Amino acid sequence: MPTGLYVHVPFCVKKCGYCSFCSVPYRQNAADGFRKALLTELRMRLHGKMVSTLYIGGGTPTILPPAYWREFREELGRVAFVSGISESTIETNPGTIAPGELEDLRRTGFNRLSIGIQSFQDDILQILGRIHDGQQAVAGFEEARKAGFLNISIDLMYGVPGQSMELWEDDLRRALELRPEHISCYELTLEEETPMWSSVQKGELSKPDDDACADMYFRADEILASEEFIHYEVSNYARGNSHTSMHNCSYWRRAPYIGLGPSAHSYDGINLRSWNLHSVEAYIDSLDKGQLPVSGRESLTREQTATERIMLGLRCCGGVDLDAIEKETGVVIDREYLKIMLEHGRVVQVDSRIVPTAAGKLFADGDSVNLLAETPQDLTNQT
Repeated sequence: MPTGLYVHVPFCVKKCGYCSFCSVPYRQNAADGFRKALLTELRMRLHGKMVSTLYIGGGTPTILPPAYWREFREELGRVAFVSGISESTIETNPGTIAPGELEDLRRTGFNRLSIGIQSFQDDILQILGRIHDGQQAVAGFEEARKAGFLNISIDLMYGVPGQSMELWEDDLRRALELRPEHISCYELTLEEETPMWSSVQKGELSKPDDDACADMYFRADEILASEEFIHYEVSNYARGNSHTSMHNCSYWRRAPYIGLGPSAHSYDGINLRSWNLHSVEAYIDSLDKGQLPVSGRESLTREQTATERIMLGLRCCGGVDLDAIEKETGVVIDREYLKIMLEHGRVVQVDSRIVPTAAGKLFADGDSVNLLAETPQDLTNQT
């Protein structure tokens, strides 16, 4: 069966204050060790596999030179079947885009670029700890177009300390002026023990409240829909079906994928999930010893499988077939709770399939659990 391939690059110029992902400052000796370890893991995991999509994320993958990725792709072509790869994405940061390098990456075989702009406002970028400014964000996008990328995604962030609705609307307007094929709008979520979380806890920064963040979410939905973007997943908008992220859509459909690199996850498409060691040093050491860097595994129960399928379906515009889930997993859907969801405009129903509204996508996590709960939660006070 074809599999998606994700590669996690753990290096950044510096770690942003809100980031809880596996990332460390770039060091040449660590990058050399990572290169060797990644190729070893590639050979161990991908031998004889059919790869359908490739996504290089991080971290900041373009902190590593194009020659690094040329070697990786050549090795991938030697050990796996890659002729079926239809989408190859690599993430970049405007602060690491060097003239000529993006063209080299495109020639290497990447046909989709995801640019982590986050905001065009210099003050907001400083709060986030980004290494670029608004002018560099625009210049980076234009450089990508000059390099020949015809499928570019922009990441934007809302709910940032100091961000008003006016600033958020301006970010959306400036993004649309660039005419990207895809826009991702993520609410800033603060994980415990990150520097920004600590600053908010101490009162040094004030994050917009839940109602303000919801207003920003709905405003993005309104503005982007008016420009004919499809809101195909809770955080993702595409200029037509041909520009949805094929790799990420495979996650949401629960298709199999293999993750390489520190902290990367893998899934067999049925019920088995595993994840790699988080530490870069431990990851490299494990592969130096010829051992897969697996940190843990889990086998999903039928209830977990059903909940996950419902949650992912409620995040996406295609929705979820509840009758199919009952038949395939043996769980029972709480039809009374479904009635409440319908009454509150969370979903619309077409035969046995429920499709989320823009509001419904926001409550996918809770609704997916409550649809299987014996005592459904009251929604009357939820907005």
